[in-house]
Amino acid sequence: MSGYSYQHFQCDKELLYTHLLNLRKLERPDQLLDRLHYLFIEGKDYPDPDVLVALNRIVLSKWAEQEFSLILNRCCYILMNYWWSYLGHEATAIDLVELFRTSPSTPANFTATQRLRELVKLFNHSEQYTELKQRVDASEVAHPLENDKNQPIKSLVPRYPYLYPHCLMDWDSSDLGHQVISQLQAKKEQQFEQDLHRYTTHLLRRSHATQPKESSAFSNPTLLSSQQLELSIRNFAGKAEGSKTYRELAQQFVSSSRQAPSYRAVKQQMYEYLTASIKHSNCPDYGNHHFNRWLVDRLEAILPQNDTLRPNSFLMVQTCGQLIDCLIASPKQQPKHHGVFVDLTTNMGATFTIGLVLKIILLCREAKSNLLAVKSYLAKRFAIVLKHYETKVRGETEWLVECLENLMVAFSIHFGQADFSWVNVL
Repeated sequence: MSGYSYQHFQCDKELLYTHLLNLRKLERPDQLLDRLHYLFIEGKDYPDPDVLVALNRIVLSKWAEQEFSLILNRCCYILMNYWWSYLGHEATAIDLVELFRTSPSTPANFTATQRLRELVKLFNHSEQYTELKQRVDASEVAHPLENDKNQPIKSLVPRYPYLYPHCLMDWDSSDLGHQVISQLQAKKEQQFEQDLHRYTTHLLRRSHATQPKESSAFSNPTLLSSQQLELSIRNFAGKAEGSKTYRELAQQFVSSSRQAPSYRAVKQQMYEYLTASIKHSNCPDYGNHHFNRWLVDRLEAILPQNDTLRPNSFLMVQTCGQLIDCLIASPKQQPKHHGVFVDLTTNMGATFTIGLVLKIILLCREAKSNLLAVKSYLAKRFAIVLKHYETKVRGETEWLVECLENLMVAFSIHFGQADFSWVNVL
């Protein structure tokens, strides 16, 4: 194709996008799926010849190898996001993703058709397709629970709605895409909260029954064992330390910090606030080995230029954010800090570790904007950790899966709508 420039390539891309943007308002989703089958799978007999010609030029160009997966990715999101937001056709979005796994029914008689089919196969193994698959998996009403220890960690992303903005938006930055993810996240969080509340109610009734019976209608909604989940529920909804809940401990700290003479004094109080969790645990000596010294060093390194200032909410949010940054550290960029997190989880357990994280988050509860920002940052940090281990299987990183599951439980109990305050009677 002599004379075919990158500017021509860009124009053909835009023609394809504009074509789909117009069609999504004119044709039913099932009609569009039929169209896409002819356009992208068969590569011929498409009812709009100029669009097929543009696609042929794209796949035969020297830029196809590098950009075709990105082009197909955008085509999918143009349709999926519209179907989701305006038509409620989640099932059709699933069919669209599966479409690219189907085989053509006729042989490829032209070079462009053959090249198209080769590029579609490459798309099926791309990061873009993986994210598309994760998004449609997340849309399912109930993601199936699996006990397969050979599951890749990355396949578990649909289980954790707090990760969606950080794991399902890498290849879709559109405003409509953000809207879809927000809706999907809220829906899945509500579903999990309802399932957890029903299961907790089932535990209460079972504990008071003369002859306890298991019921499949109230199944464990997590990948934790029944014993692990019950411990997690009791811990996050009940008394965390002595007679106080996590929320009461946070309120007590916030009230005390307001009377502190300086920001440095607040950081010293925060050290006591966090290490108290270890003192009330089954391993009260754990902190003496390394963790307590690590925590002292981290707190002293946070905004030392403000040590003599009076404490305020801005400094509190900054402190919590930087503590989270160190505690849920990037395995690649902060390997020593990440080692502290793994050691803490391995020795003290995932429920304890997430409890420590929860104590930090709750210090920002008074201002909703601060709370949302810190929660989002925590989710982002966990997304980075999960991304690092995504090629591993569950059996190799069970500690991470247990942390992600415990965080779901903690978020539902403390920031959801259901009432778990009666858990102490279990």
